[in-house]
Amino acid sequence: MISSNPFSMTFGIEPNNYISRKTIQDKIVEEFTADSPSNFVYLLSGVRGSGKTVLLSNLSEKFSSFSNFIVVDPFNKANILESIASQLYEHKEVKRVFVKKQISFSFHGISLNLSGERPISSVVALLKEMIEILQNEGKRILITIDEVDNSQEMKTFIETYQSLLRYKYPVFLLMTGLFENISKLQEDKSLTFLYRAPKLFLDPLDVRSMTVSYSNLLNLPVEETINFAKMTKGFAYAYQTLGYLLFEGKNKKLDASVINEFDQTMCDYVYEKIYSELTKTERDIILSIKSEDPVRCSFVYEQLKMDIKTFSVYRDKLIKKGVLKSSSYGYIEFALPRFYQFLLFK
Repeated sequence: MISSNPFSMTFGIEPNNYISRKTIQDKIVEEFTADSPSNFVYLLSGVRGSGKTVLLSNLSEKFSSFSNFIVVDPFNKANILESIASQLYEHKEVKRVFVKKQISFSFHGISLNLSGERPISSVVALLKEMIEILQNEGKRILITIDEVDNSQEMKTFIETYQSLLRYKYPVFLLMTGLFENISKLQEDKSLTFLYRAPKLFLDPLDVRSMTVSYSNLLNLPVEETINFAKMTKGFAYAYQTLGYLLFEGKNKKLDASVINEFDQTMCDYVYEKIYSELTKTERDIILSIKSEDPVRCSFVYEQLKMDIKTFSVYRDKLIKKGVLKSSSYGYIEFALPRFYQFLLFK
């Protein structure tokens, strides 16, 4: 009998009832572990609350279990390269390799001891020295960065990473981010390789998997929990939030109290932030959708007196941002559960 709540409303932490995104995970693992990988970079994109951080953590744990992979997650985005160098050196497998090294290196507070014939005068040179040694030991390195931004430090890191690829070092990169932040980085003319990097959008969670999970964890028949799953529209944070509230409720029913608390939680922790980051035109479009159900695109752009070409550009951006989805040709609807109810107060 489950006593503590198995669901979690805390962002970025893998819950006990985590529903894996097996297709994406298998694709990345298969590619990065191949003898001759064709891709060294993947960008994971999704709306806030879609589970990007949890997926990244899950992949990080998976690769950490492989003996030939060393995973580093830069904890200081103000000094990404230094953070990577520091974490590499402190990794137990790396220290084992470097135990006989004798050269000292100090850079912005990082103090390491290595040996080699080439002088080390920068953190980039240090990274290359370390990576070469690890490469000779048959090691691969995976760098994971959560929620990328368009900062100069991030651009400097990506330029450095691009140079590491030119040297054919076995260094792989996984980054998560909002569609708009990743797009800004990709549009930078100095980061051309990033524009060609595969971008994976997080699809909604599987309805069947959510239904079975709700049934098992709430001790209810599957027939009763399928409506719970459908209500979340596969949105990861909504799945956790609704499950948490139902578990805490006395009758485990979708009554007015549960729905109201669900709406308030989604508004406070997700929807207000998503709405605030939209442009005025994007807001005008979603405010013109007067239903939770699918509506004709023509209904929206005619209301706004907008030509179809302009509308299509904004529609596509809203779909990539995870706010809208196209359920059938010529129709759009909200991809986020009960987002229409949230917009009623705007």
